[in-house]
Amino acid sequence: MPCKEVFNIMSSELGDYHCPDGLRDEISKNSKNLLIVDCRSQSEYTRSHVRGAINITLPSLMLKRLKRGNLNISSVIQNNEAKERFTKNSKTATIILYDDCSTDLNVNPSAVINLLVKKLRQDGCCASFLLGGFSTFEERFPEYCQSQDHESNIMGLCNLRISEEPKFSDNDTLSTCSTASPIACPFPVQVLPFLYLGSAKNSADLNQLKKYGITYIVNVTTNVPNMFEDEKNFKYLQIPISDHWSQNLASYFPQAIKFIDEARNNQKGVLVHCLAGISRSVTVTVA
Repeated sequence: MPCKEVFNIMSSELGDYHCPDGLRDEISKNSKNLLIVDCRSQSEYTRSHVRGAINITLPSLMLKRLKRGNLNISSVIQNNEAKERFTKNSKTATIILYDDCSTDLNVNPSAVINLLVKKLRQDGCCASFLLGGFSTFEERFPEYCQSQDHESNIMGLCNLRISEEPKFSDNDTLSTCSTASPIACPFPVQVLPFLYLGSAKNSADLNQLKKYGITYIVNVTTNVPNMFEDEKNFKYLQIPISDHWSQNLASYFPQAIKFIDEARNNQKGVLVHCLAGISRSVTVTVA
């Protein structure tokens, strides 16, 4: 039986699967009512992917939020053009997701593709997955695949890495960073549309905080002061922990996540910072 006929039977009974032939036909028609989502790693996506696909890659900590149902999928699409396209069309378009070679969502309920399909349907989207995954599609229709020849800003949060922090201590003053070059102390990196990662110096720069709409601040240090704590527009969460392997940072995750979610729900920016912005604050941000 041709794959298209199999798909018609499956879609009428289950609504889960989209056949490679059907996807090829939709791409051939240059359908405007189609969103293709690549759930593989960024390196696999860069090597080759279905033409026009958006890459969504999630680390394990972000998967926990997805399982709880409180992750906004569009917020983890880091390419602005792709994010805009997804946000604009996700409620009206047919969304086809694929991983490497899945043929049955029921085999691994905790797989990323399964969780994404489930979340999209809960959000009222029409979502299905590609039968046989990218491996099958690429083998049959290589002319409908393309590669990413260079590093792009289509980045999942798994690209964040916790590196060794410079030899600072929390007893150092903010002048440690203020005497450094602008390159050494950049303004916070935007991780999500409302979420920023930065350093102690960033948390003390009132003009920049106002510029980016940041009024919620997570201070992941033992004694860096909350500079604007007395101002009514700012809200702080202090996580009093030092940069040492023995510290149990994970125990603060629920409190931090609740605080960050509150900022998002209030449509406010939130800054997560430690001293240098490259160790403890990264861990909290990814959580």
